[in-house]
Amino acid sequence: MPNLNSTEFIQNEISGLALFKGMSKERLAEILNGGVPRMHKHRQVLYHAGDEAQSFSVVLEGAYKLVRPTPRGDDLIVYFATPGDVIGALVMGSGKPYPVTAIAMGPSRCYLIPRSTFQKEWAGDVLLQQRLNAFLYSRMSLIQDEKTMSRAPLHQRIANLLLQLLDRNTGENDQILPLPLTRQEIADSLGVAVESVIRVMSEWSHLGMIRTNDRHIEILRPDQIVEIIKES
Repeated sequence: MPNLNSTEFIQNEISGLALFKGMSKERLAEILNGGVPRMHKHRQVLYHAGDEAQSFSVVLEGAYKLVRPTPRGDDLIVYFATPGDVIGALVMGSGKPYPVTAIAMGPSRCYLIPRSTFQKEWAGDVLLQQRLNAFLYSRMSLIQDEKTMSRAPLHQRIANLLLQLLDRNTGENDQILPLPLTRQEIADSLGVAVESVIRVMSEWSHLGMIRTNDRHIEILRPDQIVEIIKES
């Protein structure tokens, strides 16, 4: 059984992520300097919106939902962070507080890196900044895609979200979403009533298009989900 907290194990784990591909062990040690691994239970908070931003995180296992409070007093899920994602890096150079709350979805692991390391090792690394900007651009594109879909029928919006998440699956079964996801979380992500999400997904389950088990969603007929998005 490997020691998940050992420096060697974590460096090997992080070196396999797209953001750090091709970097030497020496360089990895520098950009991870002062960092510590963190494990979170389901629903445990990594960062609170409004807290002073003293660190950022690289997701290693599991997933974290990034939640922003709305003027109505409820929460809107703005992004699901999965392995390889970076949380909190956007505010490292600004001095601003965290804009969102990051909450673990099931047992999850991340590597917490202090802001001082970002300022010393990340901010001046051209390659790392290029990769980080590309990653952030991809995240913003996904958020913009959802905004574009905001006036589409609900079943198309749910289909679009499920396929977005399915594209990020790196596990053995490429039809299972890479994070535990409840119907309430889907509703919170889309800003709709959970009852409406339950109705749509129950119909899809009945038709054999999806299967749910222990809060995981398996897409049995991705071709049919794609066709739903294409509907005019």
